[in-house]
Amino acid sequence: MLSINFFNILFTIVNVLIIYWILDKFLFKRVMKVISERKDDIKEKYDEAERREQDAEKEKKKYMQKQDAAEQEAAKIIREARLEADKIHDRRIKEASVEADHIRDKARIDAKDIKERNLAESREAISALAMMAAKRILENGGESDAAGKNS
Repeated sequence: MLSINFFNILFTIVNVLIIYWILDKFLFKRVMKVISERKDDIKEKYDEAERREQDAEKEKKKYMQKQDAAEQEAAKIIREARLEADKIHDRRIKEASVEADHIRDKARIDAKDIKERNLAESREAISALAMMAAKRILENGGESDAAGKNS
């Protein structure tokens, strides 16, 4: 039969307390220490990850700002280059226009000179023809006068 003895209960309680103390001293504290260290290590890694993420965000913002600045600078350079190209284009068109005007003026002068030269040559040719005609008339006129007087 089962009997309840005070000493048995006392020894059982003392044994449980001793086992608890031994387990606490050698097992629970060490396990809790390892768990605490792991928890701290995980927290440190998590904090480090957050810090790196924040640093990455800062670097991303810096990069985006630099990229925006570079794009603005590129746009500015392109605008300035276009303006310079337009100026050069306009200047070359003006130069070409001036050169074309000079060529036209020279062509007009050359045409006028050629016209005057042709006119002078024509006058000389007409004069020569007139002289030849007058000479023939005089030569023929003298013969016709001689033939007319003989009749």
